[in-house]
Amino acid sequence: MELRIDRFVWVLACSLCTVATAFLFVPDLANIYFSYGCYFVYLAFFVGLMAISLTWYRSYKLKGWRNHVMALIKTIVLIGIFTSTFIILIVTHSGI
Repeated sequence: MELRIDRFVWVLACSLCTVATAFLFVPDLANIYFSYGCYFVYLAFFVGLMAISLTWYRSYKLKGWRNHVMALIKTIVLIGIFTSTFIILIVTHSGI
């Protein structure tokens, strides 16, 4: 069985985004979001960049257009997740 570190890093990035956003919508944890939530999001962003680069590295290692298309789909999905997380972060801190 091959060690899939790219999948683990990808799940870690999505989990950090989910936890940071969940802190906002749970009333007892909202103060944690306003204190440390942006750091969760920034950490998730850097872990996500690492996940994207590992995904593309694996795609080039395996070769074939199917692997490249799958890497492109994963990249687009992760960018969409980060876009929605950053929009939530910006809106909550701007007071809109």
